[in-house]
Amino acid sequence: MRRLLSAALLGATAALPLSLGAQGVSDASARLAPQVIQFNVMAPIDKKITEFAVPLYVLVPVTEALSFDLGTAWADARVESTDNNGATTTSELSGLTDTQIRANYTIGTDFVVLTAGVNLPTGKSTALPDQQEAATRIASDFLVFPITGFGTGAGGTGGIAMARPLGDWNVGLGLAMRHSVAYDPFQQADGSRLHFQPGNEYRARVGVDRPYGIGRISLGVTYSKFGRDQADQSVYNTGDRYITQASITNSVGNADIELAGWDMFRASGQLADQTPTGRENIANAGIAVGFHTAPGIVIQPNVEGRVWTQDGLPASYLTTGGLRLNVDLGGYAITPFAGYTIGTVASSGGNASLTGFSASLAIRLGGGY
Repeated sequence: MRRLLSAALLGATAALPLSLGAQGVSDASARLAPQVIQFNVMAPIDKKITEFAVPLYVLVPVTEALSFDLGTAWADARVESTDNNGATTTSELSGLTDTQIRANYTIGTDFVVLTAGVNLPTGKSTALPDQQEAATRIASDFLVFPITGFGTGAGGTGGIAMARPLGDWNVGLGLAMRHSVAYDPFQQADGSRLHFQPGNEYRARVGVDRPYGIGRISLGVTYSKFGRDQADQSVYNTGDRYITQASITNSVGNADIELAGWDMFRASGQLADQTPTGRENIANAGIAVGFHTAPGIVIQPNVEGRVWTQDGLPASYLTTGGLRLNVDLGGYAITPFAGYTIGTVASSGGNASLTGFSASLAIRLGGGY
């Protein structure tokens, strides 16, 4: 559950140039993004997975070089499962998630950025028997829920990122390490708990970008190496991750065009009995076109596709079409979005068709970031 795609994409150290551009606490900004996402997975899986989440992110510049950011969320996850007789059972988990606090210190003109972060265990780290279905389903890397875990116990991250221009390109390198203390992710019906000690994570990221027309080209590759996890007396490894990201933005007439994609490959790991685990790959690509209809207002239709391949199973697919409205009013901005998804999910019991919808309202207060 802790191998979260969102954490890998956001990361503790961004390799591309970071510009704080702030002078002090008066430049603090916040972003609130209530959102709901639901997937209906048909037979033979027969599950409806719904999550309502309210992530909150706050950036507080102390000086031009030093800033702090804080992120947390409130979420409600619900899974309704239907058996062969038509009976429905419900698993639900709700509450505050863990809170991440990070300090960023810039040396020079974004030449070196040092980061240090802590994970505060404000979320529920132990799922009771009737909550475990919900806790497990929202951790899917393929469906990508906004909140993929409520709590993982205390932990800390440290990192360094460096960026320099090289001709027309900006080149960056980021290195980070994360350590988490042990926690109990599951409680059984008899009251016993599974004790889990995560292995350390080591992450390296290389990124480049450059101007392209009046937009940009950006490329990035992240490698995450994981230590051996221990669940009670079982020691195993879930496999290292390789994440590639690319995007191209430009404008044609009154339209802003963005092409973006990412790919996550998980190498084979090893179970407690030394049996190798299967590999998997998730690839995602999308296009968005923004039309400027008035000053500060952009209407942006978009579409994306995703493919998930696993050893021993057919490929899974999904396609999402959506519409986003960007309203920038200077001191604050609002961005409503709505989308609809169709696809197919592979399982050991056979392929299952999938439909879903998502809606969100991002609100930014203060300076942009």
